[in-house]
Amino acid sequence: MAPTVYGLDSAELSAGAYLLGIVHSPGSPTYLLLGQVFTWLPFGDVGYRVNLLSVCAAATAIGFMYATLWRVTRERGLALAGALYLATTYYFWISALAAELYALHATFIAALLWLAIELYEKPRIATFYFLCLLYGVGLGNHLSLIVLAPGFAYFAAAAMPRLWDRWDEASIGALCIIAGWSVYLYLPLRAAADVPMNYARDFGVDVTTWNGFWWMVTGSMFGSEFFGVSLTRLPFELLQYFYRLWSNFLGLGCILGFVGLWSDFKNRRAVHVALALMFAGHVTFVLTYDVADKELMLLPSFIIWGAWATLGARKLTQSIATATRETIAISGSLLLITMAVANVMLNFNRVDISNDWSARERGETLLRWLPADSLYLASWADAAMIDYLQYVEGWRPDIESVNVFLVRGARRQARVEQHWAAGGQVYASRPLRASRDLLFELHESCDCYQVKREPVSTDGEPPSGLQERPPTQPLEAPSNATTR
Repeated sequence: MAPTVYGLDSAELSAGAYLLGIVHSPGSPTYLLLGQVFTWLPFGDVGYRVNLLSVCAAATAIGFMYATLWRVTRERGLALAGALYLATTYYFWISALAAELYALHATFIAALLWLAIELYEKPRIATFYFLCLLYGVGLGNHLSLIVLAPGFAYFAAAAMPRLWDRWDEASIGALCIIAGWSVYLYLPLRAAADVPMNYARDFGVDVTTWNGFWWMVTGSMFGSEFFGVSLTRLPFELLQYFYRLWSNFLGLGCILGFVGLWSDFKNRRAVHVALALMFAGHVTFVLTYDVADKELMLLPSFIIWGAWATLGARKLTQSIATATRETIAISGSLLLITMAVANVMLNFNRVDISNDWSARERGETLLRWLPADSLYLASWADAAMIDYLQYVEGWRPDIESVNVFLVRGARRQARVEQHWAAGGQVYASRPLRASRDLLFELHESCDCYQVKREPVSTDGEPPSGLQERPPTQPLEAPSNATTR
């Protein structure tokens, strides 16, 4: 696990959990409320504590996957081996190492699968209601849970056909989903409290209004990225997904998934149709979502594939034993344990971030270097880390940080002009587009740029180049700051 606050969304979520703030759309209130509990731990810095939420969530997800696989296979050894195999796959493992939404997302999915199998085997209306309630709460962590809805609806319909006729029971189930989803009331309540960290406000949206609230909870901050992958790119995205599936399960596990689905389909047709609906819905969503850092979003499909691979391991080993008249007789659990050991040997050094202080060191470098009362136009990564160091640990309150993704166009230009008018200096993580009247002077000591108005030369042409000025005298960190 990361030893301190990690980069990008991890720093944002750590600060958001500590402050009970408002993070990027759709807001993830379930995560922030659980993360707040982890900030109460009496050891490590806040980033370390919130990282532990991912560790505990991933372990809980594996526990639920064991329970689910035992329900399906009735073999405890096979269920345990399948759960451990999934736990050691690359994409599951990396989700457990720093503050992020995906390990908790995996927990909700695994718990919902366990409840769905329970409902299928023992149809009880109370189980159905609890499934609906937990689904609603899970939406409060990651909105992509909505693309799994057809699969869970199929589970419920197969287990309790009477729901189609009993509108009272179906309506109560819908109310349970709404009750769980009401965790999003966190957003207007915290906005009304004027919490210092509010990404919706930075974007220019007031979530205390209905339009602003709906904009936030529907993920409209990233609306242009939804279905943003062109048809010409889809074949590449699909090939890339199969490569990740193949590498994540070491090739053999990928084949075992097909074997498991094919061999067990007749035995549990409804179960596998529901799982296939979830798998197809989630993969379609992620493949058409046009963001660069979407690898971890694939985790739900890998969880489902892990269940199929477990069934496939049992079928393959049984078939080999039969074909060789027990000459080659190994159990499916032994095969999966062997593959889990191979995963550990292959993946441990790849996923180990226990000595990775780089994100924190980047933030500390910036806040030590920037001159007093500067305005910093920050990339998402820099902005999140500065938010964490300022709001959580009290670093450099004199520095004003602007996330250039959230504050754009005329609003950003106005902030820059106001800062210059007050006699302050402006810096940026990188040169900004559509800034033709601005110059960006690189300072290697902070790997950042000073922003200046472009001077006009005597012949009316802009200067051909810029010389780097001597670095500004660094400022000391606060005495109570956590440093390496």
